[in-house]
Amino acid sequence: MKSWMGLTAIFVGIGVTGWAVYSYFNPSAESNPIVAEPGADHVTVLPWETVGDYMAPNLGWVHHQFWMVRPMQLSYGEMQGKKALRCETNGTASILSRTTDIEVGDFPILVWDWLVDVPVSSPEDEATEAGDDHPARLLLRMEDREGGTYAFEIIWSNQKYQPGDYKYIGDFAHYVANGLDENTGVWQHQEVNLMEIYRDVFKRDDFPILKSIGVFCDSDNTGARSVAYFTDVDMRAR
Repeated sequence: MKSWMGLTAIFVGIGVTGWAVYSYFNPSAESNPIVAEPGADHVTVLPWETVGDYMAPNLGWVHHQFWMVRPMQLSYGEMQGKKALRCETNGTASILSRTTDIEVGDFPILVWDWLVDVPVSSPEDEATEAGDDHPARLLLRMEDREGGTYAFEIIWSNQKYQPGDYKYIGDFAHYVANGLDENTGVWQHQEVNLMEIYRDVFKRDDFPILKSIGVFCDSDNTGARSVAYFTDVDMRAR
C-alpha cells in the first residue's frame, strides 16, 4: 500500500510540474492577450495595476507555480517614489506572466525600470544549475509564422556576468541586462532590442510574435532570499 502511494505521489508530482511548464508555453485560447492599438508607438505588456490578486489573477494573468516549490511573494505598492511590483523569494520560485500578441518587428525595444533591493547571495556558481537563481528575470516566449516557439530570459546577474553577456544553461539562453551588488538599491533603467537578441540566440532573420512575457524570480536552488521591484514593462517602436 505504501509503495503504491509513493509511486502515485511521484507520478502526480511529475504531472503537476509538467503542467506548469506546459501551461506557460501553451496558454488557453481565452487568454485575453495584450495587443497594440492601431497607430500606437508603444504598448505596455506588463501593466501591474491590472494584476489584482496574484493567487486568483485577472484573465490574461497566470501565476505558474511548481510542485514542491513555494511561490515568490508578490505585492504592488511604491518604492522610492515609483509604483512597482515587489517580488520576494526565500528559497522559493514562480512565474507571473501575461499573454500577449505583439509583432516584435514593429515594437522591438523592451523598456522597463527595476530595482534589486536584496540580491541572491550564494557560494553556488550562477553558471550552473545548482546556482541558477536570480532576483529578477523576464521570461519571454515568441512564435514564428509556422507556430515554432522560441523562449529566452532577460536576467539580473548575481556576480559572474556583465551587461550584454549571455548565460546558457544547456541550450537555454539568458541575456544579462544588469546585475552585480554595486548596482543594487537604486532604480536601473533598461532598454534592450528584442530583435537583436532573437537573431543572436536563434540565428533567424524572420520577425516573430511575442506571445507571453513574465516575471520569474527564484531562489529555490540556492535557498537564498531576494527582493526585487519592477515598473511597467513596455515595448516601443524604433
